[in-house]
Amino acid sequence: MNLCIDIGNSFIKYGIFDNDKLVKQNRVKTLLVRDLKSLIAKYNIDKAILSTTRRSLPRFCDYLKRTLRFRVLDHKTDLPFENTYGTKKTLGKDRLAAVAGAQSLFPNKSCLVVDIGTCVTYDLLTKKSIYLGGNIAPGKDLRLRSMHDYTSALALAKPKFTNPLLGKSTNMALQNGAIYGIVFEIEALSARLQREIGKINVILTGGDALKFGELIECKKFVFPNLVLTGLNAILKHNEN
Repeated sequence: MNLCIDIGNSFIKYGIFDNDKLVKQNRVKTLLVRDLKSLIAKYNIDKAILSTTRRSLPRFCDYLKRTLRFRVLDHKTDLPFENTYGTKKTLGKDRLAAVAGAQSLFPNKSCLVVDIGTCVTYDLLTKKSIYLGGNIAPGKDLRLRSMHDYTSALALAKPKFTNPLLGKSTNMALQNGAIYGIVFEIEALSARLQREIGKINVILTGGDALKFGELIECKKFVFPNLVLTGLNAILKHNEN
């Protein structure tokens, strides 16, 4: 069994895989050694991989190093695709894992991976398994917060996904600017890329993927556990 851990800005997500099958997944605020001991014993885990967006590694890494075949995903990790990014050391490891997840689900297909969370990240993998790069934009909460923080009169609006296309009040206008701004950004980028490189699969992941998936009109696939799937694919790739 493989244990895959993704440490994001707000939560720690982990998944346990039996080969390619996700048999357990969870999202927690904290993960302690006693939690890991219980999981390892229950599922007979022998390998683990960790990806983090934070500056320092959690303390439980020392325990995993002593107990399992364990690796931390970094810019030197061998990947199942060619990475042409210019600054590999600064490339978010969750972005790499999401691309690996898309590749494992859609082999030999061009994929635009959109991870919608605190930030919205866009990453393009070609059908020849070449990662070309991507973009980073503010997520919905950052957009709402910035409009409040950097103006003198605009209130801090709460996100809402059920408004009509045009706001009927300033509060609704703020909500729509944040929500539909992301929707149109995804639709426009995917359309432009399709014109430039041909057919692509648009894959949504992240904490807000399901809600945005209901609003986005272009064809898309929604995989909330794409990063965990990609971590497992990278772990399996490095077994060889």
